[in-house]
Amino acid sequence: MTAAGFTSHFHLFGREEKAAETPKTSAQQLHLRVIPVEGAPYVLQMRVEDENILDDQTIEIQKFLKYVSDTFSPKSATSLLSRYNGGDDSGLTENNDFLQVVSKCVEAHRVTEGYFQPFRGGKLDPFGMLRGWAINEAFNRYIRPLVADGTAQSASLGSRNDTIYATADDFDLNWNVPIKNSLDSSAPLQQIVLRNGAISTSFANMEASTFEYLGPRDCEQTTIVSPDLALADVWATAALAAGTNNFMDLAQRNRLNAIILTEGEILFNVKDGQVSSVPGVTAGVERPDFLVLNA
Repeated sequence: MTAAGFTSHFHLFGREEKAAETPKTSAQQLHLRVIPVEGAPYVLQMRVEDENILDDQTIEIQKFLKYVSDTFSPKSATSLLSRYNGGDDSGLTENNDFLQVVSKCVEAHRVTEGYFQPFRGGKLDPFGMLRGWAINEAFNRYIRPLVADGTAQSASLGSRNDTIYATADDFDLNWNVPIKNSLDSSAPLQQIVLRNGAISTSFANMEASTFEYLGPRDCEQTTIVSPDLALADVWATAALAAGTNNFMDLAQRNRLNAIILTEGEILFNVKDGQVSSVPGVTAGVERPDFLVLNA
């Protein structure tokens, strides 16, 4: 497989920016690959000297994401998800990945106190966390070891509004990630500065008509910063379902990092469970960075 590469300091979901300390090592080129899977493009970026390594990992990631898509396809009568929802739970013993996703859905429902809803009408619907889980797993299997052993200086993998980032200890660039403002496209809602971690954003205007709000429908969008993208995806979805006040209570108890934009255009930052409001949601008003160097 040959994938076109781009060399740019800019990330589709954010950009890298020099940290304040003295550089420890010179920067390699930032290369990009777009990985199409079932109509949903995934974007892989990596600072690596040998582009062949990037191409090799692109192939492996595409295979894995296609496998996840097939395993959890609601359209295929023979997928493990369809079989499970039809009463055949043999996939739980046949496939460890399927077992892991089902187990995580059960745990996410418990931890979010029911605001994350993976079971409806007796059927499993894992799609509020599945993309986050798939990206997280692909990244941990095929990319993170390259950052850990120094082969890559930094890397990210994401799709739409779910992205995970990693940076080598001896590399001095941080990821600066702009968060889209659903109420005003002229400027980002806020910018997250991150070295290692995952970011997931959910928008009320992008949820399916079947999405169930269990609290007041007063959140326009929710962003979660977490070490794990599946968990970030879960909490971003649960926050919309819970409503602002209910979620703030959950965020404090679970010490979450979050950015919440309410229907009334009030912006809240939650850092390690501590809530503060942020002025200046209106266009053109500069807001402070949301700094979480290691989630």
